[in-house]
Amino acid sequence: MKIVFLYVALLASSFAYANKVINIYIAANYLADSTAQQFESECNCQLAQNYFNENDEMLAKFAAGASGYDVVVPTAYAAEQLVSMQKLQPLNLDRLPNLKNIDPQFLNQAYAPHNRYSVPYAYDNVMLAYNKKELQRLGIVADSWAVIFDPKYLKKLKGKVTVFNSQRNVFAAALLYLGKDPNSSNIDDLKQARAVIERAMPYWAKFDSDTYYRSLMRGNIWLAMSYSVDIFKTIQDLKDSHQEVTIDARLQKEGNMYELDNLVIPFYVSNTKLAYQLINNLLSTKSSIELANMTGASIMNKAALAKIDLTIKSTPWIYPANMQKMHSFKNYAPKIRIMINEAWLELQLSCHQ
Repeated sequence: MKIVFLYVALLASSFAYANKVINIYIAANYLADSTAQQFESECNCQLAQNYFNENDEMLAKFAAGASGYDVVVPTAYAAEQLVSMQKLQPLNLDRLPNLKNIDPQFLNQAYAPHNRYSVPYAYDNVMLAYNKKELQRLGIVADSWAVIFDPKYLKKLKGKVTVFNSQRNVFAAALLYLGKDPNSSNIDDLKQARAVIERAMPYWAKFDSDTYYRSLMRGNIWLAMSYSVDIFKTIQDLKDSHQEVTIDARLQKEGNMYELDNLVIPFYVSNTKLAYQLINNLLSTKSSIELANMTGASIMNKAALAKIDLTIKSTPWIYPANMQKMHSFKNYAPKIRIMINEAWLELQLSCHQ
């Protein structure tokens, strides 16, 4: 009888483990496999990764009442917007001792006073990646946003360029090209940016935030607005597959945007034990080293930075030499956000006509 009881207890324990799941809502390729596996071992649970491509996609889901995520990884402006939507709960920083590892320059930002609702995770630069052979053949240097906006370059690249399916990123790049503040809410600035986008659109192949790196790998696209994390992985995949295509990337002289991503806990999470355990784990030096070395994400962990692969650390489009030329997205006022969203919809509709 004792043996039967023990067998039933073991089955119950196994069943409990199988149903102990923590859900994180995050961009793809943004958490090292080894980190996830170690956390699952530590918490005796399953870490389920749910992916979004753009922060606006994630925001739309929360606006519609999304639930079920224990931890979310929004960029700066999205974290601020989630707070204004009352979708996040205040953090107890005493439960996150590994926060001490984060470089102070990334703490207590304007979008996150006192880190009341969010703590920094990593950042991902927005720049241009390109087919090295084809751009050399054309005599084009991708060191300026002009190469995706100026017809002088686009005439040589027609049908071989992609930009993100993201109003914030494309408008920010256009504003930088014009010498403007990439977070400008000035109506005239935004109208000028729209005109630049409209002029360039006929030369672009498509708006693509999801598969552009595959198009670069295949040689179908020669120039793409890109995330540094995606391009790091793409270059690794090309090396492993021994393909002839050579992809490179660089920052632009007018400046670049970077997505300063954060860890937050939604308001509806009642049992936060695993959420805090996961966030603290991701803030550890070990997890930060794994994140940097395995995904190419730019980390803010001071101790980890001294121990990551030197090749990665010296890559300028992963760790920019001049952070003064790197701009984090700011949250638009509701009126401006609506105007930009409407303009973006009109632009997308016009490109299908």
